[in-house]
Amino acid sequence: MSKFQFSDINYLAILVVWIVHIVIGLIWFRPELFGKEWSRITGKELKPAKKWLIPGLIGHLLMVFVLVILIKLTDSNTGFSGLFIGLLTWIGFVVPMESGELVWEKIPFRLFLLRTGNQLIAIAVSGFILGAWQ
Repeated sequence: MSKFQFSDINYLAILVVWIVHIVIGLIWFRPELFGKEWSRITGKELKPAKKWLIPGLIGHLLMVFVLVILIKLTDSNTGFSGLFIGLLTWIGFVVPMESGELVWEKIPFRLFLLRTGNQLIAIAVSGFILGAWQ
C-alpha cells in the first residue's frame, strides 16, 4: 500500500469524473431509458427537488473524491484496477445501503435495481477513468 498524499491527486480528473458521474445519472433517468419506469414505480414526476440540487452535487463530488483516495491507497494505476475499486465500492457500500431501503422503506425491488444500476455504471466508469488518468 502506498503512502497517500493529497498532492498526488489529479484534481482535473476529479472535476471531469464528477461531471461524468452526474451526466451518467442524468442519462440513466431520461424518460427514454429508465425515467418513465422510475416515475411509474414512485408515482412522482421526474423533476428534481430544487432545494436538494446543491447538496446532491456535493454528494457526487464527495463520492468521486473518496473513490480517488481509495484508488491511490491501493496503488490502482490502470483503468481496470480503478474499475475494480469502483466495483468493490459499489458492492460494499451502495448495495448494502440501498438494501436497507428494501427492508425499512419497503421500496419495490425494481426501484432498488434502477437505483443500484445507475450507481453501478456511474461508479464503475468513474473508477476506470480515475485509475487510468493518474
